[in-house]
Amino acid sequence: MSADDKFEDDLVFAISRTGDAFEADRTPLLAGGLQRGRRRWRRRSAAAIAGGATALAIIATGGVYLAGAGGPRGDGGRAVTVAAADASGAASSGAASPDATVSAAAAGTSAVTGRQMIDLLKALLPPGSVRVAAGQDSGGTGNRPPAAPSASVIFDDGHGSAAIEIGVRRLAPGDESLLDQVTCPDPKFRPTGAVCSSTQRADGSTLMVLQGYEYPDRRVDTLAWSATLAGKDGRLVQLQEWNAAQEKDSPVTRPTPPLTPEQLGALVTDKSWDRVVEALPTPKPQPRNTGKEYSAEEILAITAGLLPAGLTESETGGQPGYANFVLNDGKGKSMVELNVQDWSRELKEHQQGTAKNGDVVEQVFAKATTLPDGTKVVLAKGADKAAVWTVNSLRPDGMRVVIGAYTSGGPQQPSVRSAPVLTEAQLEAIATSPLWVVKK
Repeated sequence: MSADDKFEDDLVFAISRTGDAFEADRTPLLAGGLQRGRRRWRRRSAAAIAGGATALAIIATGGVYLAGAGGPRGDGGRAVTVAAADASGAASSGAASPDATVSAAAAGTSAVTGRQMIDLLKALLPPGSVRVAAGQDSGGTGNRPPAAPSASVIFDDGHGSAAIEIGVRRLAPGDESLLDQVTCPDPKFRPTGAVCSSTQRADGSTLMVLQGYEYPDRRVDTLAWSATLAGKDGRLVQLQEWNAAQEKDSPVTRPTPPLTPEQLGALVTDKSWDRVVEALPTPKPQPRNTGKEYSAEEILAITAGLLPAGLTESETGGQPGYANFVLNDGKGKSMVELNVQDWSRELKEHQQGTAKNGDVVEQVFAKATTLPDGTKVVLAKGADKAAVWTVNSLRPDGMRVVIGAYTSGGPQQPSVRSAPVLTEAQLEAIATSPLWVVKK
């Protein structure tokens, strides 16, 4: 196993402490390969489309994902594939699935069928042909909640085939995660060329349009553009398009995706989706319990007091449990990020041998150095575009602090220095400071 692979595996284990909240995807974590444990559609978070969030940011983030036509259907949604007619009215190749004409009544609790989603999407597209189409119903079964109805097509306006997907979900009005989905990614996490705008509309909804890339490192020229609408009624309408016939592992067919940013925005804000939203139940609010979490402001304030003399935080950002900032000692920018987490439960399970889903303390800290006060420390060095040095620490009371420093002003930016601003010793001093205590 290479050093980079080991670093990635350690980060997988680090992330796994969140239990049911997340599940790790073994794609490169530095590129943003983490998925929400709940059912999702094939849309990544805004940060991933723009160019990926860093591993530490991902530990704290997660975002909201929708079940989709290409994704798992354990929520009870029914996927249908149909032969779509092209612009001339001729049927495209492929036989219609027996499920293609399923009605809402026949689907039991299904309120919106996959076929209806496909038809709605096709009606809003500009002139062109739709060669393949798939959709997912909104029905749930038993105690499972309704899935997010969705549709995906391969569209060709005469300039090359392009994959287009849309999904609709309803969250509780005022749910904090709604705004998370329409907040543009931190510029530090965007590769060169990614463009994002987020605008509040007259009806109180917020529209985000993002022109980014399928792969954060831009190893191929596949573009991923998206539009997301978050409404006051809890609606979340999300559309993605690519300049290729498939999201991944498909050659680029055209210079840009077929829909312009203006067309993307018009499509997700169209009134056609009102009946889809209205057919979905309104979830009950799920208040976010952050009482024992450190806020980004608290993390930044504590860290500022631990920095070496002459260094000052700039370009700050974060969310509960996570913060990032940039340092510059005159020799180039160096981004720093921290996760601050309560691992007292995980540590207790480790000590008692009662961990049910894997002993994450053993997995992450098996080769740790133990300090005189009992704090476990692991140093890792990895690289995406920029090198990153990470110190992972766990105090005897269960306080876990992870700090990473880069050789650039952001993980998707090229290195501008041979080593981060903070040395290994300085990173360890910040991570193991007694100022970090478990909140009672």
